Amino acid sequence: MDEIERRRIECLLESTEEDDLLGGFSSDDNDENTPTYEPHDQNTDTEQSMSSTSSIGNISNESDSEYSYHESDDDLPISMRRKFFIGKDWTKWNRKPNVRVRIANSNKVTEKSGVKLLAKSAKTILECWMLFFSNEMLEHIVKMTNIYIDKVRPNYNRERDASETCVREIKALLGILYTIGAIKCNHRSTEDLWKIDGCGVDILACVMSEHRFRFLLRCIRFDDIRGRDVRKKIDNMTHIRHIFDLFVNNCKNTYTVSEYCTIDEKLQSFRGHCSFRVYMPNKPAKYGLKMFALVDSINYYTLNIELYAGKQPDGPFLVDNAASCVVKRLANPILNTGRNITFDNWFTSFPLADYLLKNKTTIVGTVRKNKREIPPEFLISKGRDLYSSYFGFSKNKSIVSYKAKSNKIVLIASTMHNDKAIDINTGEKLKPEMITFYNSTKSGVDTMDWMTENYSVARHSARWPLTVFYSLLNIGGLNSMIVYQENTQVKKTRLEFLKSLGRQLMENQLKYRMTISSLPRPLKTRLQNYVTVEREVLPQKLRSSNRCAFCERAKDKKTTKVCTNCIKPICRDHLIEICPDCFTL
Repeated sequence: MDEIERRRIECLLESTEEDDLLGGFSSDDNDENTPTYEPHDQNTDTEQSMSSTSSIGNISNESDSEYSYHESDDDLPISMRRKFFIGKDWTKWNRKPNVRVRIANSNKVTEKSGVKLLAKSAKTILECWMLFFSNEMLEHIVKMTNIYIDKVRPNYNRERDASETCVREIKALLGILYTIGAIKCNHRSTEDLWKIDGCGVDILACVMSEHRFRFLLRCIRFDDIRGRDVRKKIDNMTHIRHIFDLFVNNCKNTYTVSEYCTIDEKLQSFRGHCSFRVYMPNKPAKYGLKMFALVDSINYYTLNIELYAGKQPDGPFLVDNAASCVVKRLANPILNTGRNITFDNWFTSFPLADYLLKNKTTIVGTVRKNKREIPPEFLISKGRDLYSSYFGFSKNKSIVSYKAKSNKIVLIASTMHNDKAIDINTGEKLKPEMITFYNSTKSGVDTMDWMTENYSVARHSARWPLTVFYSLLNIGGLNSMIVYQENTQVKKTRLEFLKSLGRQLMENQLKYRMTISSLPRPLKTRLQNYVTVEREVLPQKLRSSNRCAFCERAKDKKTTKVCTNCIKPICRDHLIEICPDCFTL
């Protein structure tokens, strides 16, 4: 028998002897500075403990104890009926909760959830969207894109085929992407989408040509390509760093999340060349770019995102990619606000739980079985009753071992719970409240990911910065809908919201195209279905005598007739007679 096992057995024997002598649990292990409930009126400590636990659901009071337990907890084997359990690293877990320890201050929310003051003035769909994609971001994209267009312009025979873009056109491009995503055609070819045989999307050709759409997607850039090689030496994601950081800051400054949040990873599908592309077999896409997100568990608002960029070079962007460090960075906006974070066993660790609790943030998460703090008894399924629960309590943490199946043990750690409450709604399964709470809050990121992918704007691309930008557009579309509904109290389905957003982003481009005189007449006719441009009424003195717009200036031919469409003066020689049935405008 090795020394460690011998010491552990001695410790267990000592705890059993103490338990027999003391007749139960004592609070000697508590620090003298630990806050306790003060007795009210003339109640004794025992009476106060009884009253403080009697309000907890599904807990029956034992006549010979001041603590409350569920009956199933007394089904422990006799060998385990001792004062506390011992982990492999000598962590002590009391079998009975210390109800005198007060942890309630950790869940006192100090910030009210909802839209922040600066964002409450946004009342239209477009205004809410621009809270996340500001003019500063759009102007930066236009500037970087034009730099790249200048570089590739010599490759085109005609200069107009590689003309520079502007904010109006970039917004129209994004509007097209949202529209295509809303009708779930993001994987259809542009040739099919721009068809005019009735099988395409008519409004797309009215906004811009297929050739221009494809050209802008090829040329859109988010950083200055001229100094990229130098910046890559200190930052792997320099291609989109500026836009990514601005978007994340806008998410933080726009909305305050509720008291329950979720941290998890999401995978943006990508199979092109990228040094930090990952393989995740449990995700539908398998290959892609991994992101970590902090999401509201109630309305699925995304507050914070971090892109996994692999091992960064030495410099200001070098960060630790360990799970606990990722959680600390993501949770930084909500520390000291009394909120709870739920995450899975990849993130859960007891040192992390202590760190967050010191910053008034509680956690609930599944625990991997290889953690040395877990007592070995909690890992054994053989000989245990089905749906039985073993509880362990320390000064500020709780763990539960629940036998969900004949050969499956579920481990949950929590700094939010400090009792053995069983959820009666689970019936004969007798699930502890810690587990049902975890199940109700664990899917925040997964639900957000499903909602964004359901109407995704992402098109096939071999450029990872564009794939990341697609993901930001998807998240921004969901966040802006949450802000819009809270500001206006108008409920819209996600489909209606995205279609309206795409239309509002394209509106200025549609109006601009109506002013292009060289635009083909059939296209102008179709444009009138989507935008109304008030025709200018000429003053009467101009109507009385004006030079024909189609005659040579030397003729100086005056006329009083004007075109009913463009209001240009036109003489009888250039007047085309047409019957009302053939008139299309």
